Amino acid sequence: MIQSVFDFDNELHQMNEDELRALLRELYLRTDMARSDKLKDTDNMSFAERQYQLFSLLHQERKLRQEGLPWPDLQNIKEIHIAIGESPLGSVKVAMGKFPNREHRHFFSLNDHYAVGPLGDLTDAVVLQRRHLWLAEKLYLTEHGQYLLQGLEQLKRIGLFINSIAEETRIIIWYANNAHERTGLLYVLHLLRHRRRSPIQLIDTTKLFQAFDDDESERDLFRLGELMPDQLASMWKKSMHAQPLSSEQRSVMEQEWLDLATQPGTLRLMKDHVVHSVSEDSLDEFILEQVKKLSAERESGEFINAARIVGEVLGNLSQAVGDSFIEYRVRQLVLQGKLDMEGSPRAMRFYRVRIAGEM
Repeated sequence: MIQSVFDFDNELHQMNEDELRALLRELYLRTDMARSDKLKDTDNMSFAERQYQLFSLLHQERKLRQEGLPWPDLQNIKEIHIAIGESPLGSVKVAMGKFPNREHRHFFSLNDHYAVGPLGDLTDAVVLQRRHLWLAEKLYLTEHGQYLLQGLEQLKRIGLFINSIAEETRIIIWYANNAHERTGLLYVLHLLRHRRRSPIQLIDTTKLFQAFDDDESERDLFRLGELMPDQLASMWKKSMHAQPLSSEQRSVMEQEWLDLATQPGTLRLMKDHVVHSVSEDSLDEFILEQVKKLSAERESGEFINAARIVGEVLGNLSQAVGDSFIEYRVRQLVLQGKLDMEGSPRAMRFYRVRIAGEM
C-alpha cells in the first residue's frame, strides 16, 4: 500500500504508459464530478479522501493487473463452452451442471459490448486500445470508472485465452442471433482461424428456441440471457452430437468478420439475419419517438426520468445494444438541443428529460 510520497514516486516509475493514461483519466473524471457538485448528494466521502483512497490502493491494483487472473489448468479439459457476456455464461454453467463429466468442461465469457464501438483488427494492441478508449469515454464516463483501469486488460485477455486452447479441445459457442452476440461469435472464429483442427460447434439459441413446442416459442428471442437454464439444457440435449463447423463454413464466417470489422460506423444492428455497422445516431429518432410517447401520458412539459426512457427504448427495440449506449444517446440528444434536461447526468437515475421547448 502507498503510504508516502516516496512510495507514490516509486510506483509511478514502475507504471507503463497505458497505466499512466488510465490513472490521469480517472483523476480527471473524479475532479470533474467534484467540481460540478455531482458527488454531493450521494457521497459522504470528501474529494480529498476519495483521491487518497485511489492512491493508497494503486500498488495493489497495478500488481493485480500485471499478474492477471490465474490461467485455468486446461490439460484435462475436453470441452470449452463460450458465451458472449458473463450473465449468459452463468445460465449456461447452471444448465451444463445437469450433465456428467463436469471435470472435463470449462467455461469462458467474452465481456465486451460488441454491438457498439469501433472494430478493426482487434489483435492489434493499438486498435484494441482505440476501442477501449471509445467505450470508456462514451459508455463508462459516469458509473464505471474502474473499467478505465481494468477494461483494456480484460479485452487483451480474450485473445490470450483463445490462443491457449489446445487444438484437440472441443469448442462450443452459445449465442442468440442479435448484433452483439453474433459479432462476438465472429470475433471468436477470427481468433481461432489458424486452428483448423479444432472442432467448433455453434449453439444458435434463437433457432432452437423457435423449435420448442410450447406457447412461449411463439415470441421472438433476442438475447441468450432471456433463457432459463432448463431451456438451455434442452437445447444442449438436441445439439450435443451435432457435427462441428466444416472448413468451408468457418471460412465464410471468418470473412464475415473481416467485412464487418472494416465497415464504418460504431453501432451494429441486425437486419435480415446479417450484422451491419451504422452511424451511432441511427437510433436517435426512435429514442425521440419513445420520449414523445411517454410525454403523451403525462402533464404537458413534465420531465421524465432518463432511466424510464432507456427502459422504454429497450422494451420496444428488437435489437441488443445495451442500456449504456441508449443512455449515451439520450445525453447526446440533450447536447444537440433536442431534449431539455434537469438534474445531474452523472447516471441515468439522477436526471430527467423532455422534448426541447415543451412547457
